[in-house]
Amino acid sequence: GTNRSNSSRVLTNGVLESVRGVNILTRTTASAARAWQRAPRRKWSFRIVCAAVGLPLTGCMAPPTPDPNVRFVAFGDSATDGPSTRDYPDILRELLGEQPETFANEGIGGETSDEGRVRLDGLLGDGLFPNAEVLFYWEGGNDVARFIKELDPFLLTSPIGPNYPFANQLADRLDRVQADIQSAIAAARAVGLTVYVATYFTLRVGVGECDALPFDVILPLQAANANAYIAMLNDRIRDAASAEGAILVDVEAASAAIDADPANYFNCNHLSAQGNAIVAELFFDAIQHGG
Repeated sequence: GTNRSNSSRVLTNGVLESVRGVNILTRTTASAARAWQRAPRRKWSFRIVCAAVGLPLTGCMAPPTPDPNVRFVAFGDSATDGPSTRDYPDILRELLGEQPETFANEGIGGETSDEGRVRLDGLLGDGLFPNAEVLFYWEGGNDVARFIKELDPFLLTSPIGPNYPFANQLADRLDRVQADIQSAIAAARAVGLTVYVATYFTLRVGVGECDALPFDVILPLQAANANAYIAMLNDRIRDAASAEGAILVDVEAASAAIDADPANYFNCNHLSAQGNAIVAELFFDAIQHGG
């Protein structure tokens, strides 16, 4: 009786673990499918789907197919392809009166500027969008976010304060970010693309939810310190755009308008569809006025 009882428990536990595994696989595969639907042209989606179902990449990943319809490529991190219901490229396309097939959203959340530089080199080298004319580029925010997480996760110090302890490390990190951005711009311009480069919006200064920070909350002092980091990053983005002949889209300059309405934010560090509409207007104005 005891052996049978133990066997039953083992069998039951095994079945439960199998069910849990199927549920996890189902949720992971569903998440990959949503990513596939949001960005059907992204060659990296093959890797996501293969990894989700546990198949080897060599046997699963289809080679990228060039898309001659794409004329505009939006490239960047989650500011380009984020958690909101509508990203700025979706709205910009409508402002320009372009058909969906003329736009490719090549944003990947969490990507740093060096990761983006390598990915952009691959995208351009593969000739994935042979008739592309314009690159909208927005990278660098995750480099600063990782720096803060590594050295000042509670955002207790301001990088512009007289006693800031990480000045040399921050300068080195920003040097690398600027170099990556300049390299990306140069690579895109070398194949004939007109490049638009965006700065980052600031955070709202107040108390709010923020899962990017410990305890999932951001306080006014933390937001102010974060904005000092953002301002330093944006100065490097401006310098990179100027050095390589890119057209600047100064989103930071519109921070007051974005900050005026809490509904412009999806969370502490991402814009909502309403906020992304403001960004789209900035890109549109830059296009209309030739920079």
